[in-house]
Amino acid sequence: MAKIPLYKPDLVIIISGPSGSGKSTVIDALCKADDTLRESVSVTTRKPRPNEVDGVDYHFRSKSEFKKHIQQGSFLEWAEYGGNLYGTLKSEIVAAREARKDAILEIEVKGALQIKSQDLSPARSLFIFFIPPSFATLEKRLRRRKTESETERNKRLAIAKSEILEIKHFNYWISNPENAPQHAVQQIQAIITAERSRIDTQLIEVITPLLGVDTSD
Repeated sequence: MAKIPLYKPDLVIIISGPSGSGKSTVIDALCKADDTLRESVSVTTRKPRPNEVDGVDYHFRSKSEFKKHIQQGSFLEWAEYGGNLYGTLKSEIVAAREARKDAILEIEVKGALQIKSQDLSPARSLFIFFIPPSFATLEKRLRRRKTESETERNKRLAIAKSEILEIKHFNYWISNPENAPQHAVQQIQAIITAERSRIDTQLIEVITPLLGVDTSD
């Protein structure tokens, strides 16, 4: 008897939100808990923070190297944030597909909106927005990182206020409470499970012949 085909990885999961909303911590825990996901490594021109590793946390590149990628059309998206450039290489999506995994991308809001306007076929895009519990919590997280000056931190908080207005362009939102990343991980896992079970035209075209269903009418 013919079998219903197993899930074929085709999701590009874009996770965005203000700096300090806890995206990196949650994504790290999510990918460790689910080996069907592959995190994309972004390119940035900013300097590495303590304990960050090139090729693992980011591909750290000079501005001239970054601009060369732009000229070559290597980026799926790129944007400037806080004086630094960030981008996602198209090759990261290809690598996830070749590994038969769904790609998960942590992207600044400007970059996420660039992808929103693109057709990623044969992949499907899923947009998740992280909201901090409060701006007081967001400021506390940024201060605790000790990676920005007071001026830079205030700039990030101002940007965060404008970024939250873009939530209307996303599919789902996650509130990431202080010291509770597992709660956010479980929420994202539930969203991904639902998306993987979504019925679409391609699925119907595959399963109806297997079940002997006549669709000629």
